[in-house]
Amino acid sequence: MLQLVPPERLRDGLLDWFDRCRRDLPWRRSEDPYEVLVAEVMLQQTRSEVVVSRYPGFLEAFPTLDAMAEAAVEEVEAAWSGLGYYRRARNLHRAARILARRAGFPGSAAEWSELPGVGPYTSAMLASRLDGECVPVLDGNVERVLSRFLASPLPPKRAEARRGLLATAARLLDPERPGHSNQALMEVGSLVCRHRRPDCDACPLSPGCAAFGTDGLDPRDYPAKSRRRTREIVHCFTAVVRRDGGLLLHCRPGDAEWLAGRWHLPTVELERGDESPSEAAALLAEAFGGEWECEEDALVRHAVTYRDFLVRVAVANWWPDAGLEEPYPGSSGGELGWFAPGEIDDLPTSSLLRKSLAAIPIHSGP
Repeated sequence: MLQLVPPERLRDGLLDWFDRCRRDLPWRRSEDPYEVLVAEVMLQQTRSEVVVSRYPGFLEAFPTLDAMAEAAVEEVEAAWSGLGYYRRARNLHRAARILARRAGFPGSAAEWSELPGVGPYTSAMLASRLDGECVPVLDGNVERVLSRFLASPLPPKRAEARRGLLATAARLLDPERPGHSNQALMEVGSLVCRHRRPDCDACPLSPGCAAFGTDGLDPRDYPAKSRRRTREIVHCFTAVVRRDGGLLLHCRPGDAEWLAGRWHLPTVELERGDESPSEAAALLAEAFGGEWECEEDALVRHAVTYRDFLVRVAVANWWPDAGLEEPYPGSSGGELGWFAPGEIDDLPTSSLLRKSLAAIPIHSGP
């Protein structure tokens, strides 16, 4: 496709638009490497509106790199609660401890990428903002903007397409303001070059956009779609056990495939999904020990990325094995413990816990 206007000629217009139209986001007011790192990790898989509401409170809890490094990982996970994908919180905690030992921050994308949880996108954003390095970012917004700009016929995740998008993004970077150039491209995707309703007349890149400026093309047809990953259905059985106002929770192992490191109700996966309460009780006993008794259950549906969870939530009783003391050993290295309602708010949990508790009535165990 013939390029209408070379990307280099659009740099100034892109930055002028950014200076006029950018959102006032809290992490854009700071050039502190620690604060910017926290923001960029939060933004990896969470919408900016959600991060805006959680970012100030998280920094209040851990205002400095040393404060984060000295905290227990459980404290960091609890402060992260509600942002999802808790592996990011654990990686951020590990990165803080590494940086505290080094007594300094990286100075390039290559060095940033050595930290846990810092991939190509995050390392590029950090290096361009904090170190002035001309390295392009490529997130979902930028993929959409540049796929339309080039009228690329290939899905943006394809290696060939990705090379072309990165090369074009690099040509749009102003060497004096690479961090602002990267943020400007992302902001165009958020505010103007939207998924279903692109506002091409307001776009600073429209003079060079092939999808907008070529007869017969529609920007809404780009990016080209990839074949979707087949969704998995996961059948689970979850037990709600209460005692003297407390709730029994299980801390899932850090390497679990889902809800890793989070506190949840004792849960086992089912092979068929139609197992009886007595069969589910036997599976719970195998996983957590003791004797279980389960009543009729309610069904909760929960979707996470490519998995659809069909969760049967049941009121249950549990009698631990004789001699066991809290915290009780659970399955695969996790542990079980009793928590009062006020204590649960300080734990790293998930929306699935709230859904599950809402599905069944309050019940007091023996």
